[in-house]
Order: sequence, then C-alpha cells, then structure tokens
Amino acid sequence: MRIAILTSVDGNGGSAATAFHTARVLKTAGWEAVLFAPGDYWATRGRKEGIEVRALELRRGFHPLSFVNDLRAFRAFARSEKPDLVLVQKSPEQWLAFLSLKLLPRKPALVRLRGVVTPVKAGLFNRWLHTGFAAVICSASIIAERYGPVCSKKKIKLVLEGVDTHRYAPATKEQKLSARQTLGLFPNAFYIGTAGRPAPVKGHDLLIGAFAAAWESIRPPTANPMSPRDPRLVIFSDESRRGPGSYGDLAEMATRLNIAPHVTLKPGFIEDMRVVYHALDVYVLPSRGSEGSSRAGLEASASGLPLIASSVGVLPDLIQDGVTGRLIEPNHLEALKGALTELFETWPAPLRWGAAARARMESELSEAHYARKLQFALEQALDDVRAPR
Repeated sequence: MRIAILTSVDGNGGSAATAFHTARVLKTAGWEAVLFAPGDYWATRGRKEGIEVRALELRRGFHPLSFVNDLRAFRAFARSEKPDLVLVQKSPEQWLAFLSLKLLPRKPALVRLRGVVTPVKAGLFNRWLHTGFAAVICSASIIAERYGPVCSKKKIKLVLEGVDTHRYAPATKEQKLSARQTLGLFPNAFYIGTAGRPAPVKGHDLLIGAFAAAWESIRPPTANPMSPRDPRLVIFSDESRRGPGSYGDLAEMATRLNIAPHVTLKPGFIEDMRVVYHALDVYVLPSRGSEGSSRAGLEASASGLPLIASSVGVLPDLIQDGVTGRLIEPNHLEALKGALTELFETWPAPLRWGAAARARMESELSEAHYARKLQFALEQALDDVRAPR
C-alpha cells in the first residue's frame, strides 16, 4: 500500500510531528509512505530516520503562484506514482490535494487526519470540500463529535494516537540522575514539570499561579510524613517567543509571587523529550484548550509519570480520572491548586497513577495498536472509494 502524507508546517510543530509520526508508523507496518513538507527540517529528519520526504512549498495565505506550482507538482506525482491514499491535515494541503486529484481518472482515497479541537465551520465551501474525502480520522472524541455538521457521520472515524512504549519507558535511578545532570537540575529535588511552546493556551502561567497558591500546603514540613522534600517546578519552553505567556512573562510572574527560587525555566528546543520525562517526578498539562492529540500526554504516561491534566482535547480519552492520573477543570487555578495539594497530601499513592498509565499505554495505546487501528480505518476508506457505484 502506498500513501502520500502532506503537511504545511515547516519545523517541529504539532501537526507536522503527527504527520511524520504517521509516516514512520505506517512504514514500520510495511506500507510505502512519502511525506510532502516545506522547508528543510523534515527532509533532514527523514534522512536520519529512513522516511522519504519530498518538498512542496505549501504556503499559508493567498499565494497563487506558489499554489499553482504545488498543484502541478503533486498532480504529476499522483499521475506517475499512483498512491493508493493521500492523507492531509490543515487547510492548505486539503485544498491542494482535493484540486490536484479532482480530474484524475484513477483517484486515490483522500483522507483527512483531524487533530485540532476547534470546530470546523460548516460553510458551503467546507461541505463541498468534504465531499471529496473518503474518511475523516479524528484523534479525540471531542473532535469527532464536533465534525458532524460538516460531513456524513459514516465518514468520521475515531483513532487515538499511540506511543512507542519501548522508546518511552520509566526511568531507572541512574537515568534520572543522568537526565538531571544533563538539564542542570538538582539531583535530589522533587520536580513537577511541563513542556511546550510559551503560549497562553498552554497554561504555563496557570501552573505557576497554582504552584504559588499551593506553596503553603506543599512546602516542608507537611502533615504527610511521606510528602516529598524540596518540591520544585520546572517549565521547558522557548525563550525566543515574545508576547503573552513568553519566557520573560513567566519569569516575572514567579518573582512577583515570591516563588522564583523554587521555579526553574529552561528555554530552548529539546530534540529528545525522554531526557525531560526521565528528569521529572510528576508531569502537568495545564492547557486551556488544544491538546488534540497530546504527544506529551502519551509520552509522559508511557514514561510512568503521575499526570495532572486539564480536561481538554484528547486528555479525557487518555486519562482515567483517579486511576491513570488526575483530570481537572480547564483554566481553573483553584482546581489545579487542589490537585497539586492532593498530590503532596497523599504521596506516594499517586505513583499508582503512573504505573496504571504505563500499563494502559502498553495494553491499549501503544504504537502497534495505533498502527493496526489506523491501517484498518485507511483500508476501509480505500474500499469505500473502490466499491462499485
């Protein structure tokens, strides 16, 4: 089976990472997968990991000449190499693939992979566009529920993403110490942490505020003799971003709330997130929205970390509240403060969340499970296209 996957994101953005991950998963399962992407990042990464990557501009906004060039290039590919399926995500690649394939005598099955929680507008053009899709594969229940007004419900498939449980696994004591040394963290502190782009939707400011509000309850000595000593918060983020939620804003907030000595901000892109998961004791996803597929949620769970997360996006699909983690109301400082306080008051009981989350990743949400479910959904879409009319 040959599949072409398109992404319009240049660099390691969420949807582009999902596209690359999907190409790798399908290739491992024996499919021929080729990724079309702008820029050099994915081409370089593809050469390292054995994934075929070809260039398209896929520019966002109104760029007619660029779009026509991409249209010709992709139509030539489809005519000569005859892929069985074409997988797209965002608007630029959707329209490009839809129009490129429109007049071909032998059309591949066109499938949309939807990992964005924002509802799709049910306008005339969107409904017409979706007549060309054989299926829409959604990465979260909430996304599938919101897709109803746009296309036929029988086209909508729910496939939760999976995680490589061999690559992401609980850290040994030696790995934890090594990771902390690499990241410049204290060897014996208790680290609560998160990572992600410094944007308001990620809720890093909410986490700092909740940590400060809970400080009187969690700082030693506590009522619980088993409570961890020297609790600290660490946020891995991108110093280069400016505007609300930026590195500078977070640092100023920690100082203003008098907890700066207990908060560490680590700027810069981290290529291999395993070092972060190995270094932490607890992972928090305080997002106000988004989290359509949540690689961090999957990877932290596979790494056996107790997880506290907002009930947004795919996170209610991934986390069983009180069993594999703690789900809280989004954008609610008191709820997050309460979860942090509970963590320390009941420690080490929350370690069971991490163990249960790891077990669920292995039994239900591994990369192998994802590959089988994704292949089934794609093959079903192809059968629907090829069925006699």
